[in-house]
Amino acid sequence: MSPENNQKLNNLLVAVAKGYNECLDGIYDIAGGQMLAVALSVTHNKHSAEDVVHDALIKIARFAQKYKEGTDPAAWIMSVTRRTALDHMRMEKRRGEAGGEELFYLSDSGYYDDNRDSAIALEQALKSLSDEDRKIIYYVYYLDMTLREIAKKTHTSKSAVQRAIKRAEKNLKIALLGGTNDGPETL
Repeated sequence: MSPENNQKLNNLLVAVAKGYNECLDGIYDIAGGQMLAVALSVTHNKHSAEDVVHDALIKIARFAQKYKEGTDPAAWIMSVTRRTALDHMRMEKRRGEAGGEELFYLSDSGYYDDNRDSAIALEQALKSLSDEDRKIIYYVYYLDMTLREIAKKTHTSKSAVQRAIKRAEKNLKIALLGGTNDGPETL
């Protein structure tokens, strides 16, 4: 990065630290391409990398006061971006490997009272499922993954994933309604 751009970044970071968050646009204009390249080198996915850059800019705004004026601003920004990308990958890995009760906390205080009873019932039904069924429900309904994505993640065929989804939905229906499922196999 040119000395001129480094000086601009330094000044923009100092301004952001003073509360001038509109200066983030200037940071993005100068360093956005490099930030995206750093994020891509960690995530290997353009959409994830774009999310990382966005999150990194938020972190830059939040922690700009920790930047030491006169040091290398580009290095500081890229360090924030890289750490944000690594955090993003850890979260993705946790989401993909989740399998137990940690997947579903539907009855948290964020729900309105009229939905709370339904959320609690669904949460209890999900807890009664096997880990495999819980994962399939999580992949399909919470991560909105396609059959192909689930098949790749679980190292199985798409038809095996379809059968697993049907089984998980059937078991969830049984858990929600109690008893056995004598009707059609759809929810």
